[in-house]
Amino acid sequence: MATYVKGASQVSLALQVLMGLAFIWWWMFWFLQPIETARNWLRNADAHISQDFLGTRGSTWLLQVLPFMVIAFLSYFAIVLKNKIKPSVRNVSADQKPKVSIWSQPIILKSPLGMLTLADIVFLLVNVFVIAFYFIKMSVDRSKTIDNAKPKKGDHSKGAQKLENIGVYLGKAALIPFALLWIPVSRGSPFLRVTGVPFERAVKYHTWLGLMCVWILVAHGLVFFAYFPSIHHTSELWRWQHKGIAFFPGIIALAAGLVMLVTALEKVRRNHFNLFFLTHHLYLVFLLFFLFHCVSQMVYVVTPILLFFLDRFIRLMQSRKSVDILSTKVLPSGAIELKFAKPGNMEYNALSFMYVLAPSISKFEWHPFSVASSPLDGTNQICIYIKPLGTYTKDVHDALIDTKHHKEAGKLKCPFGFKLQLEGPYGDESNFYLKYNSLILVAGGIGVTPFLAILKDVLHRHKLRQENLPNSIHLIFCVRNQKDLCLLDTINPSEILPNHEDLVQISIHAFVTSKVELIKDEELNSSEAIVPYQHYNYTYMNEPTKQYTGPTLEAVREMSILAGAGDNKWVAATFFATMIGYIVIFGIINVTGAYAKLTNYNRALLYCVVLFLSVVGCGGPVLMLWAHFQKRRSPQSKAQVLANSFPPSPDKHSKSSEGDIELRASEHTSWEGEVSLGKRPDWKVLFADMARQYEGKNVGVLVSGASKMQEDVATECKNHTNSNNSNVAFHYHSVSFEL
Repeated sequence: MATYVKGASQVSLALQVLMGLAFIWWWMFWFLQPIETARNWLRNADAHISQDFLGTRGSTWLLQVLPFMVIAFLSYFAIVLKNKIKPSVRNVSADQKPKVSIWSQPIILKSPLGMLTLADIVFLLVNVFVIAFYFIKMSVDRSKTIDNAKPKKGDHSKGAQKLENIGVYLGKAALIPFALLWIPVSRGSPFLRVTGVPFERAVKYHTWLGLMCVWILVAHGLVFFAYFPSIHHTSELWRWQHKGIAFFPGIIALAAGLVMLVTALEKVRRNHFNLFFLTHHLYLVFLLFFLFHCVSQMVYVVTPILLFFLDRFIRLMQSRKSVDILSTKVLPSGAIELKFAKPGNMEYNALSFMYVLAPSISKFEWHPFSVASSPLDGTNQICIYIKPLGTYTKDVHDALIDTKHHKEAGKLKCPFGFKLQLEGPYGDESNFYLKYNSLILVAGGIGVTPFLAILKDVLHRHKLRQENLPNSIHLIFCVRNQKDLCLLDTINPSEILPNHEDLVQISIHAFVTSKVELIKDEELNSSEAIVPYQHYNYTYMNEPTKQYTGPTLEAVREMSILAGAGDNKWVAATFFATMIGYIVIFGIINVTGAYAKLTNYNRALLYCVVLFLSVVGCGGPVLMLWAHFQKRRSPQSKAQVLANSFPPSPDKHSKSSEGDIELRASEHTSWEGEVSLGKRPDWKVLFADMARQYEGKNVGVLVSGASKMQEDVATECKNHTNSNNSNVAFHYHSVSFEL
C-alpha cells in the first residue's frame, strides 16, 4: 500500500513553481538579450562573476547552464513527492457540470501538426515568439547601427553587412530549439517525468523543435551563401579557419541536418523506418561539426546535451547484457507473448513501455513495446506482446518460433536460445486513469496491450481493497481479423478477483471489421451482426496456443535495474556527480588558461573529452556503486522472481522443454459484452449512449490506435463535453506508442 505524507502536495507545488521560474529564467535570456538595457546588465554581470573559473561568459552560465541544472535537480525531489500525495476524493455535486482540463484536451483536431491541445499551442507559440522576437529585434537594431555608422575605408557595403548580420542572428536563433530538442528524446528525462508528458507528445515536441532548428539553419545557410561572395573569397568556403567561425564544418553540419530532416518526414519514416532510424544517428555528425563550426556557442546548449548523453550512457549500461525469456506463448492471431524476469525492487506502471533490441535481427534497431502486465501481480516479471506487422516485428516473430526452419517438420522449436536486450521501463508514472470512476478504453489491434495492463491493474487494486478506484470500464476493441480477439483471453478476471462483477463492471464491445462467415448452429442466429461475446468466444476462439517454458531456474538472467527512470536516489546521484564533474573539469581547464590558447578545432575536441569524462568518469562510478549494491541484493531478488514465475521453469534436474505445449482455449470466458461482425464502430451512437449512461460524471477516455481512430474519438469527446445539452465530461487521453 502507498505511504502518503502530510503536506506533500504543498511542497510539490512549491517545487513546481521553482522549476517553472527557472525555465522562464532560461527563456528570458533570449527575450532580454535584444534589449539594450538588458545587454548592459549582462555586461555588468560578466564583470562581477568570476571569469577565471567559468570562462568569459559568466552571465551566460548563470542564465543558460544553471537553470536546466536547477530544474533537473529539483525534478527528482518532485518525482518522489508525487507518489506521496494522497489522491483527492472524486466528488461532483448534482447541480455542477463536470469539467475537463483545458490544457490537456484536444482543441484543434485536424491540422498539419496533428491534434493539438492548449498546452501544445502555448508551447509552439512561446517558442516561435521568442525565436522571432530575438531574431527580428537583433537584426533591426543592428541594421540601424550600420545605417548610422560613418563609412570607413575598406568597409564592405552596408547591404552586405546587414545580410551578414541577418545570417549571424538566424544561426543564434536556431540555438533556442536546438537546446530544447534534446530533452524529449532523453527517455529517462527528469523533465518529462516530473511534468508527466507522455511518450507520444514528447516525440511530437522533439519533431517540432527539430523542424524549427533545421529550417532556421537552412535560412542561415542560404543567407550565408548570398552574402559570402561579396565579403570573402569563395576559396575560403573550403578552408578550415582555426580562429572564430569555421565555415566548412558548418556546411557539413547543415548537410547532416537536411538528411535527418528528409528521412524523418512521415512518409519516409513509416515506409522506410530502418532508413530513418540509421540516418537519425547523424545527429552525432551534426553535433561534432556544429562544435567545429562555432564552439563558442556550446555554452547555450551544453546542459541538455549533457543530460541526453547521460541518459544514453545509463541506457547502455542497462542493456549491455542479454536477458532471458521466462516464457513464450504464440497466440492464434500470431501475436507472441514474452515474459522477462525483473529485479524485485524495479518499479513500473501499467502504462509503462520498454525498448527492445533483438541483436540477431538488428544490432542497432530499438523498438518500443507497451507493457501488458500489472506491477501488482506479485510475479516479478514483465510481459509484452509482439504482433508481426512490419518488417522488424515479422523478423522477430520468425526468429522466435523459427517457422521457416520447422514448418516442414510440423513442429515449432523452443525459442530460448533467442536473446533480447531491454531498456526501461519508461512512461507515465501518475496512474492518472485511477482518478476516474468510469473508464472508456478504445483500442485498435495490438493497441489493446496497454489496456490489458490497466484491466489487470484495476482488478488487483480492487483485490487489495484500495479506495477510489474505477468501478465501471468499457473496452471498445476494433480488429480486422477475428483471431485478433484472442488477446482479450490472455486475462481471466475471475482468476485475479473472483466475483469481480460485485466491485467493477467490465464490458467488452468488440468489432471485427472484415467479413466473417458465421457458423450456423441452434444457439446462434447467423443473420445477426451482433453476437454475445461469451458465445462468440466459445464458437470461434477455441483454438490452441503454443506455450514454451523457459530456461532452468539457476540460469535465468533478469533485467538490469540501472534504468534512467529507476531508483530516484541513484539516478539523482548520477546526475549530480555528472554535473559537478563537468563544472569542475571545465573550471580547472579555464583556470589553467589552456582553453584560451587552443584553436576552435581543439576546443571542440576538448568539449567532447569533457563531456565524456563528466558522463563516464564522474557519473559512471555512481552507476557502478548502484550495480554493486544491486548485485548484493540479487540472490534474494532472483529467488523471489523464480518462486513466483508463471509458467514455472524447470529446475536443474529436469529436462529442458524441447517441443511445444498445446493449450486449448477455455470453453468459457469471464468477459461480458458483445461482438459486432463485419462493421466498424459508429462513434456518434456509441458516445451518445455513453453520455446518457454517465450523465453528470467525469469519464476517462483512453485511446490506443491509428490516428484516424484517435481523431474520431477525440471529436466525439469534444462534442459531448462542450454541448449545452450534455452533462458529462469525457477526458480524452492518447496512449499511442507510435513513432
